[in-house]
Amino acid sequence: MKEALQNLGLTDGEISVYLALLKLGTVTNSPIAKESQLQSSTVYYCLNSLVKKGFATYILKGNRKHFSAVDPEVIPEILDEKQKQLDLQKKEIQHIVKTLRQYKRSSEEQTTAEVFEGFRGFQMIFRSILKQSKRGDYYEAFAYEQKTTESPAIKLLFMQHNQKLKRKGVKLRLIASLSMKNALLDIYGKQFLQKFQEIRYTQTVIPVGITLFKDTVITHIPENEKIISIKVKSHKLATMYRDYFNFVWKSAED
Repeated sequence: MKEALQNLGLTDGEISVYLALLKLGTVTNSPIAKESQLQSSTVYYCLNSLVKKGFATYILKGNRKHFSAVDPEVIPEILDEKQKQLDLQKKEIQHIVKTLRQYKRSSEEQTTAEVFEGFRGFQMIFRSILKQSKRGDYYEAFAYEQKTTESPAIKLLFMQHNQKLKRKGVKLRLIASLSMKNALLDIYGKQFLQKFQEIRYTQTVIPVGITLFKDTVITHIPENEKIISIKVKSHKLATMYRDYFNFVWKSAED
């Protein structure tokens, strides 16, 4: 019985007070406190709550409230009333869902930009991608331009990053200019290029050093012997670049 009353939304204290009211009839606080073995302050709180929930009523005799339990036969009607309120709340929520979605979409589509300078910033970009990605994710890149005299630090960064992506179950697709193919083979070796990413080469003119991850586009620009990375979060821009990537990918060669 107690569990059934809890399912109706009553607390343990309210249940004890309601049962006491059923037994005692119309009474003041003190007899209820004695019967339920609850403190007077707790009884007073529970009584007011039971009145609000429709399980108790009161009458005034002089300046004192005398409480009584609502007939248990009325409980189904209380449930019906609750159901009506829930149905009304559901309609109200459904009415504002579209508005709430617009707020969410507006927040998601807000364009932001950040600039990272130097090798440390370059590292932070790829660490962030690795941290945010999960198994089953994928991302694309128009390969960063590299030469056989490439910095060992950049080579190590890309090798470690791509190996970690593979272990994490993240798919990476790269498109590089055909003119870069020999340099990439010299730097990383054929086995690494085939194992830790999908890479294709193209004679089509493509942007260089563009990383596409979810709704983020990162442009890496070598300038005065340092790298500047511009990170732009924009669904529209990411979609535009990704569409072009997929267009080139179809005709590119392994």
